[in-house]
Amino acid sequence: MRADLCQLFESLVLPLERPAGRSLSAVAIPGAGSHRLAKDSSGSPCLLLRQQVSAAPTPPIRLQNLLVSYGVPCAISHPDGQQEEGTFTIIKCSGADPSLFPHFLRILSPIIATLGTTPTPTAVRRAISGLVDLFQALTTPAKKSVQGLWAELLVIRRATDPVELVAAWHGLPVERIDFVSARDRIEVKSSSNRRRVHHFSLMQLTPPANTRLIIASLFVEPVGGGLSLGRLSDDIRTILASEPVLLTRFDTVFYATLGSGWSDAMEECFDLELAAESLRFFDSVDIPKIDQPIPATISDIRFTSDVSAAEPLSSDTLISAGGLFAAAVPAK
Repeated sequence: MRADLCQLFESLVLPLERPAGRSLSAVAIPGAGSHRLAKDSSGSPCLLLRQQVSAAPTPPIRLQNLLVSYGVPCAISHPDGQQEEGTFTIIKCSGADPSLFPHFLRILSPIIATLGTTPTPTAVRRAISGLVDLFQALTTPAKKSVQGLWAELLVIRRATDPVELVAAWHGLPVERIDFVSARDRIEVKSSSNRRRVHHFSLMQLTPPANTRLIIASLFVEPVGGGLSLGRLSDDIRTILASEPVLLTRFDTVFYATLGSGWSDAMEECFDLELAAESLRFFDSVDIPKIDQPIPATISDIRFTSDVSAAEPLSSDTLISAGGLFAAAVPAK
């Protein structure tokens, strides 16, 4: 069972300053070898990865809310009074807002599990590179509306096999199709006015040959007492608890989609019952669209289509199709 980093961090006290080295209050992370979870003198959380002293020093990485320092001599105080000294790579949440700390720790948890007890330098560099990409994304504009992201997460959460859907989830928020697995494709469309009228691009409804595209359509309405985006993402993270690689991937796409507005977006709530009750799946060939062929001089065609007259696919049809479509059938 993976350690709860938030609880471990809360158990740490502020360290006493020492004349030499970086002073830290730290605790060993259960099952994580020589890795340490620490609190520095400013009260910020840090992950310490023990490393060999390098002859060629690596410059630190400084981003908004993230600082990575290599080859730092540290003086560590453990909760039982034990003292430890060593050279570590320090991955620190450098933001001044403590509300960011739990998110930082949750993001770190699957990364630590993936690294293992004795990670190679290459694995450490790869993990740090992923963190850098994630924290850089948190300073950029949102890639999608909160409503659209919430709808995608609900389809995952309601699915018979949510793990398979997360594995098929788009690697980048701007990709044309939301879920792709081999020849199966699912695009999620939401409506806030209880009409199945959705925006499409013609390219979106023209999947490659020998593939099949299904549209998941649902009603997503804001409501004060509904299910928040933060709670919905936590539900999925719980499902992925034993899949650290997928969990890291989920976090990366989730936060990259929200961008700099992630904090406010977490509190936005939508009507769970309405969304779950209204979820329907349609074959893309049944979606009204512009006739082809299109003149070569015309491109980037976008339109609104009313799919309410189309016949939704039954659960039995989706199950018999197998693969991603069977995985997406809402669990009973």
